[in-house]
Amino acid sequence: MRALGRFFGSMRELRVESTEWYMHRSIIWGVLLIVSAARIARGDPQTATRQNQPARPAAATQPTTGPSETPTQKAASQATSRPTTPQQRKSAGDEDSPEEQAGQHSHVHQHRHTHPHAAATHHAASEDPPGYQATVYGHRAMTAASATVIRDRDFQLRPMRRPADILQVTPGLFVVQHAGGGKANQYFLRGFDVDHGTDLAISVDGVPVNMVSHGHGQGYADLNWLIPETVRRIEVNKGPYFVRHGDFATAGALNLVTYPSYKLNTVKVGGGMFNTLRGVASVGHKGSDWQPMLAAEYYTTDGPFDNRERLQRFNLFGKVTRRLAAGHSLFLATTAYGSDWRASGQIPSREVSAGRLDRFGSIDNNEGGSAQRFSVYGGYGGVIGDGTASLSAYFVRSSLNLYSNFTLFSRNTDRGDMIEQGDDRTLLGASGEYRFLKHWRKIAFDTAVGVQARSDTIAATLYDAPARERDRAVVDADILQTNLAWYAREGVRWAPWLKTIAGVRGDYFGFRVDDQLEDLSTRTTKTSGVRRALRLSPKASVVLTPHPSTDIYLNFGVGFHSNDARGVVRRLDPASPLTTAIGYEVGARTRLFSRLDIALAFFGLHLASETVWVGDEGTTEPSGATRRLGLEGEARLELLKWLFADVDVSVIWPTFVDAPAGERDIPLAPRLLVTGGISARHPWGLFGRAGFVYLGDRPATEDAYLTAEGFFRLDVTLGYRHKRFALELSLQNATNSKWREAQFATVSRLPTETALASCPPGTRAVGNASSFAGCEDVNFTPGWPINLQASASLFF
Repeated sequence: MRALGRFFGSMRELRVESTEWYMHRSIIWGVLLIVSAARIARGDPQTATRQNQPARPAAATQPTTGPSETPTQKAASQATSRPTTPQQRKSAGDEDSPEEQAGQHSHVHQHRHTHPHAAATHHAASEDPPGYQATVYGHRAMTAASATVIRDRDFQLRPMRRPADILQVTPGLFVVQHAGGGKANQYFLRGFDVDHGTDLAISVDGVPVNMVSHGHGQGYADLNWLIPETVRRIEVNKGPYFVRHGDFATAGALNLVTYPSYKLNTVKVGGGMFNTLRGVASVGHKGSDWQPMLAAEYYTTDGPFDNRERLQRFNLFGKVTRRLAAGHSLFLATTAYGSDWRASGQIPSREVSAGRLDRFGSIDNNEGGSAQRFSVYGGYGGVIGDGTASLSAYFVRSSLNLYSNFTLFSRNTDRGDMIEQGDDRTLLGASGEYRFLKHWRKIAFDTAVGVQARSDTIAATLYDAPARERDRAVVDADILQTNLAWYAREGVRWAPWLKTIAGVRGDYFGFRVDDQLEDLSTRTTKTSGVRRALRLSPKASVVLTPHPSTDIYLNFGVGFHSNDARGVVRRLDPASPLTTAIGYEVGARTRLFSRLDIALAFFGLHLASETVWVGDEGTTEPSGATRRLGLEGEARLELLKWLFADVDVSVIWPTFVDAPAGERDIPLAPRLLVTGGISARHPWGLFGRAGFVYLGDRPATEDAYLTAEGFFRLDVTLGYRHKRFALELSLQNATNSKWREAQFATVSRLPTETALASCPPGTRAVGNASSFAGCEDVNFTPGWPINLQASASLFF
């Protein structure tokens, strides 16, 4: 284990000066290796049908342990999934449709013409409507080597202590939690510390999760309202190459698609250490025309912290799908969520190292919060003329009250620096798309046009609130932010070995802020106002197929994330409304010997303005331009018919572009992330997985004076599935590693720290003799220790 840690640690010592040379050499050798391996495999008769095999094969797609599929049903599904010839593929495909990226099975619907799925099919029409003839076949060419679709059977064997853990099946993505189990998670992807979602667009059934101009942080993406058992698949699109994705889709975009219904009803009860208890009940009916479903969840835990978390979470999810005649369908869904919790906070490393504070201890026991969310959304999908059309709309009502103390006693040496952040909003939105196929001679054209609209009405507040008692209002603003967008994309299959995709996206943003605390005595302090912004984002991709087993991808795209409206409209030093991201990628995917899938991608991403953490305010602010170069690899191997292995590796070189020498490190940006494991699903009903994650050390400050420590963690699951019941054990952090889940370089002050000399070695004193602010140190939230959980499920 230590040797593995030393090996991974040594990789981060690569010099930045030689970054581009190493990266280009690596990708050239990687592509040559994949093509050469494909030629070696040419003699295997099944290799020639790689385009008809899963991109994420059984090696990463274990049979479901939930109610979606019985073993008998799964065997029947596999029996009908026979490979077909490459000529049976659609001639041109959608850049980011489920069919293009499907890691399991795709469907071609034949209804006078061959139609792709409507865009709304990942909401309501995810199965074949009546009157359609379905030809089932496997994987076909995607748009990017890093794009994929991950099915339920891939993530259901992994321990999920919180809803957002379901995302960690995404190659190169890692999720952590700080400030209690009800707060939005912190995401790491492609060299980004995305914070709570600034550069990662997350949606569920097409409904955006990221919140603009949020009271806690831009792009705040809270998934605690999600019931993981309702998720059918995750659509993964990394980089800014896809016209359907706009705001926040710089590092990538994830869309979680829920089931249209359940085949079996389920009652699941589980619990374990740290007073953890979870109960889930789901019912559904898979009729020919109506498909209703309902799921409910209750979860509570104290966590391992001295200041008991006392987390309670309630979730409801309901959905009904109506199949109409001639391949049309409608659906309507609703969610409801409430949560309340306490938090241990982020504690200074110096106190733990000195032995004055346990690593699960707390300094301010009043941290925590409460959150509520309610939503209604629906959609339509069907065949219109020679194409398919989709429409969807959503309504979301949410609120958050969050109590945090990042700086401890830096500003208020008597009562402490606790703040209360509030966000109360109404979100309305709609989208529509029309897509059609045309042929001219042997050339196929796949055209799609779409529109999107979103409006957020927000009340954002910030108070100084020691011991949860409001002392002074710092922010009290009413915000209206709107986004109108259109996009067009043309995919052309010129030949069986060549496809191009070109598209453009246009966005209009409107920002209006009414600052209730505005200083009206002078014009230079204007903090209310209106501002508008326009943005065109071109995208282009090329897919080459030198051999039926191998695809090579070239991608380019311009994307963006919006900035907080309060900074955009202010007169003094306003922020840019939209931060531009320019991305490119070269990669390849191949399937060898009908058992091994390999993907390799080299990418670059240039961001006009980085977002960094400011600890004493508990917020983020823009900084200089950045560049990220990275190499991602993933592999899925079928060892036996019931035993599979997977590994994902991400190596990133993130730097500030124009910063002085010695200050070019992007704080907290991950540089090395390795995940993998072995999964099993035996025909006798036994299933399990042993999976690990390794996150390397990374700088916590621009000059790398402070370091966020890396870690290795091992999780194990073991269970038995019968037709009518299932039993499961999960052992999280099986090696009991003392790891840090979240880390920040923060200037904080303790009551005993009264002068510059109070800061111990390894920290930095901030301020001067007359105004001592505190010590800059790594403040952290500890990761959970070894943790055993058990559950029992009944199917009926």
